[in-house]
Amino acid sequence: MATKNKYRILIWVIVILAATNLSMGISFWYHKQQDKKAAGTQQQVEMPSEQRTRFFREQLNLQPDQVDYFRELNRNYNRSARRISDQLSLLRVEMVEEMGKAETNTTKLHAISSEIGEMHKTLKDLTIDYYLDMKAVCDENQQEKLKEIFLSMTKLKEDVSLPQRGGRRFGRQNRE
Repeated sequence: MATKNKYRILIWVIVILAATNLSMGISFWYHKQQDKKAAGTQQQVEMPSEQRTRFFREQLNLQPDQVDYFRELNRNYNRSARRISDQLSLLRVEMVEEMGKAETNTTKLHAISSEIGEMHKTLKDLTIDYYLDMKAVCDENQQEKLKEIFLSMTKLKEDVSLPQRGGRRFGRQNRE
């Protein structure tokens, strides 16, 4: 009788262990599928700054006349955006240098801050015009893909990196 109970207990232990392993395997598979879905929807498209026309041609499957139009838009946008970006860089340096002075002029800092804000607005307005001009020559499918590309670009780094929640600790190097 004792051996019969041992076998019953062993069989139940085996059944429980098998069920546990099966549920763990299914759980791993499910979470892996969820991670793949999340990676697919949050994939960030990096647009090369030097070859935007080629990038858009490939991503949007542009027709030859669209490529020419995009090329001209890109040239104009790059010239203007680069000029604004260079001015922003100079203003940031000026702001940090002013903050580092022994006698900081807060009025000057606020003026620089306002100027940076205006430059950012100008750059965003330029980007809006660039996007809308491109959108105007795209069909519905291309417009949707263009929207995805620009949404992805909004996830780029900010000018000042702030610590992330629950992430960085003192003594660790900042990894980017």
